[in-house]
Amino acid sequence: MGASVQRDQKGFIETGRDLTAYPEFTKNWKLKRDPFLLETSLPGIFAAGDVRSGAMNRVASAVGEGSMAISFVHKYLAEN
Repeated sequence: MGASVQRDQKGFIETGRDLTAYPEFTKNWKLKRDPFLLETSLPGIFAAGDVRSGAMNRVASAVGEGSMAISFVHKYLAEN
């Protein structure tokens, strides 16, 4: 079985610093940096909107998070 994204108890995808609360994340994260705000437990994979744990479940916030994710994708690609 391949790696999967970390989810909370309700099944929503955890992102950013919230991931550090999970012992399995700290064992598996191999990068020298913390995950970006919208980055999942899989480096370079980002989540935005209603699927994300703690999201506001509003269209406007999902659109904003989506545009932020593009910026994080560029940062991730620049370091690889």
